[in-house]
Amino acid sequence: MPIHSLNPKRSQVPFSPENRASQVGWALALMLLALSPVSTKIGGALWLILVVGGLLVWWRPRDETRADDHEGACRVAWVWLGFCVAGALLKLVGVLYWGDPVGTRHFEIRLTLAAGATWLLLRQLPSGFIDFGRLRLALLVAAAFALGVSIAHAYFNVEIPSNRINWAGGLVMLAFAQIALLGQSVRARDVAVTILTLFLLLLSVLLTGARGAYLAIPWLALSALGALLLVGQRPVVQRLRLTMRFVVPLLVLTAVTVLLVPKVVNVPAQRLQLALEEVQATIVAGDTRNYVNSPVFVRIRFWQRSWEAIQQSSWLGHGRDRRIEMIQEWADEAGSDEMRRHIHVHNEYLNGWLDHGIIGLVSTLGFMVGLFVAAALAGRTNVHVGIGVLGVGVLHVLMSLTDTNTGTNNYGVMMSLSMAVMLLSLERRRTLGTAS
Repeated sequence: MPIHSLNPKRSQVPFSPENRASQVGWALALMLLALSPVSTKIGGALWLILVVGGLLVWWRPRDETRADDHEGACRVAWVWLGFCVAGALLKLVGVLYWGDPVGTRHFEIRLTLAAGATWLLLRQLPSGFIDFGRLRLALLVAAAFALGVSIAHAYFNVEIPSNRINWAGGLVMLAFAQIALLGQSVRARDVAVTILTLFLLLLSVLLTGARGAYLAIPWLALSALGALLLVGQRPVVQRLRLTMRFVVPLLVLTAVTVLLVPKVVNVPAQRLQLALEEVQATIVAGDTRNYVNSPVFVRIRFWQRSWEAIQQSSWLGHGRDRRIEMIQEWADEAGSDEMRRHIHVHNEYLNGWLDHGIIGLVSTLGFMVGLFVAAALAGRTNVHVGIGVLGVGVLHVLMSLTDTNTGTNNYGVMMSLSMAVMLLSLERRRTLGTAS
């Protein structure tokens, strides 16, 4: 594996690029990352490796010779860890007060453990341990597998590995992680790999029909454009010309894709048209009888009833068990079988507030604020990592409006992994190369 040369004395150190076990571990991590869209268990295994890796370096004293190279990165990781710990502790207070099962808060647990592991790794891994070129290629392979899964789902009704909304959200997170890697030394080939990765992930998300994830697509497009314009150290005009070099091939590729995979247009068009019809029927016309099981009706009724319940106990909430009971009562009241299938209210903010009152809402918002603060700090060291972390924050805010994704394992895993990739890409300061 091509790795930057290090002091020969470090070849015997665990986690050195020249150590055989480290090479095997790194190769395994890349393979699992590439396969993560295929199975949630694969992503979970990679999350476990990340956490175990952080624990393994915990006992080693910090290499102070690396303090200057990693000061900015460690500061960002430490701040992100602090917000995760605070959010998890607040959530724990509500869980203990109401006697909710602690295991149901796996989102907070996963994010906090992964954030801690990332911080520890940043403090201890030798410079040059991460081969960002191969990491970029692993994300490209992951995008290809994701597209395969989405095509199988759209054309052959093959089940997606997780709920399609949070699965699609995880793909968008990987896209932002790929954008963040542009902060390393880049060439035209690196830019091409990034654009192709984003293109494949975008197609994958569109084919899922997950309208909740569609909310983040405009921000992803703006982020990608901004990141490409900031590549290298050339004047703005030259960077714009460089970006335009990829426009024509991308348009051709898009046209070919639409011809070969027409559902990439048909699926989102149908899903959005259906949403419009449901909105017109349930909100404008007030026809709830024929749309009682529609996604739009279910969400609106959940939000209405949740807000009424929150006003009854806004400070302490009602607890998880009572929330599930109320959902069944609301379903019986509306005569909606679709509502009966759910145990959450399709809104992260209302769900947290309904369960644990003000501290539940503050905990929910805390992780979002943490992402925005981490993005601001990361942008000072590496603007592309700042763009990537900000993108995950915007995604989380938007997707939380119409769904409760933290209730699924995959969502927390993918956010943990994407944040780890982006923060580790701050692993060392490098002079941005010139794409040519």
